[in-house]
Amino acid sequence: KRAKKLQRIFRKEFEIKAVLSTEKFRQLAEVIVNIDGTIIKAEESAEDMYSAIDLVIDKIDRQAKKYREKIKERKHSHSHSNSIDTKAGSLSEKQIIKTENYVVKPLTIEEAAMQLDTLEQEFIVFRNAETNEVNVLYRKKDGNFGWIEPK
Repeated sequence: KRAKKLQRIFRKEFEIKAVLSTEKFRQLAEVIVNIDGTIIKAEESAEDMYSAIDLVIDKIDRQAKKYREKIKERKHSHSHSNSIDTKAGSLSEKQIIKTENYVVKPLTIEEAAMQLDTLEQEFIVFRNAETNEVNVLYRKKDGNFGWIEPK
C-alpha cells in the first residue's frame, strides 16, 4: 500500500522487492526497485516495523524523484546535442544512480558462498584468500552461484 505512490512517479511498470526483518529490538525494512534495469535500493531501521517501512519508502521516493529528474534532463539535453546513431537506431545511455562502497574482506569461496546465502544479497565482492585477487560471487536466477575471477 505504501509503495503505491511510486506508481505516480514512474508512470510505467516496475518490479519492487521488500525484505522485512527483525534484529533484537530493531525492525529492518529493505526495498529494491527495478525499473527498466535500473536498481534503486534503500534500507532503514526503526523501533517498529511500520515506521521502518515509512522511512524506507520515503527514501525510495526521494531517489525515484531524483532518477526521474535525471531522465528528464538527459532527454532534454540529448534533444539539443549530438546523438550516436547506429543502424538499429540511437543508443541509450545507462546512468549510475547510486554507488556503494564495499569492504573487500579476505574469504575463501566457501565462506563467501555462506555469507551470500546468509545475507540474502544478490552478490558479494571479496578478496579470495587463496589467490589474493578480488572476486565476485553472485546469485543466479536458478538459485546457484556464479563466480567471477580475474585472469
